[in-house]
Amino acid sequence: MTSWSRLQQTAFMQTRRRLVSCLSRIVGAAVVLAGGVAAETKEGNYRVDGQCEPILLLSEFFDAVTPPALPTGWSSTTWVTSNSGAPMPPADTLPNAVFVDDPATVTDKQLLSPNRSTLCDAGPVQVFFRNNFSLQDGFDGGVLEVSFDDGQMFQDVLAAGGMFVVGGYNGTVNSCCGNPLAGRQAWTGNSGGFIDSIVSLPAGCSQLILRWRMGSDSSVAGEGWRVDDVAITQCFTPSRRVPDPRPRPTPHPRPSP
Repeated sequence: MTSWSRLQQTAFMQTRRRLVSCLSRIVGAAVVLAGGVAAETKEGNYRVDGQCEPILLLSEFFDAVTPPALPTGWSSTTWVTSNSGAPMPPADTLPNAVFVDDPATVTDKQLLSPNRSTLCDAGPVQVFFRNNFSLQDGFDGGVLEVSFDDGQMFQDVLAAGGMFVVGGYNGTVNSCCGNPLAGRQAWTGNSGGFIDSIVSLPAGCSQLILRWRMGSDSSVAGEGWRVDDVAITQCFTPSRRVPDPRPRPTPHPRPSP
């Protein structure tokens, strides 16, 4: 096997392990949101198990492109893929993450995901990604927005009825100095490396696009913001009949009088 083939195989296995890990965490989040246990209804010697099964709508690790190019379907004039520099580490799964800088000028820098159709007969949508930011604390920040109408209108995931399961906003952007996100909840300051962020969005038929948006003000610069390991799933709850593990009593014939 050539060195390049070994590198490709290593990258594929790393991506596969990360995807399994992402889905495991999303399933756990879906169970928590559902109340911690799957609903069960007895039917004779069977039960109906209503536990959420995630349907994968999007998975992206940003590793199949050469920086600064973005993967197919992703769009931005300011975000790029990156494999070096601050904030450290440069990627969660090597070699790349997607990155935007944080300058000492007023900016509004946006990254749009590919369009995905959500299923009409399924449950909430879960968004998972790894998040590494070092932004001017309280003055520069990042938010996640969503469109349910093919990009015609975006709103913050919280305003859209979403909720963070882990890794939500940690501050509010100051209104003093021209930041376009002034007054909004956001990720700000320093995350200390990559952290999990999981948000649950409402169910329903839509053309879903996500938008990561970084706003800076007219003063101090920060190191920037990195996003990696994006997965979008939708919760599907099939009704399925599985054997009830509890034994049923064996009938015994009654003796004749």
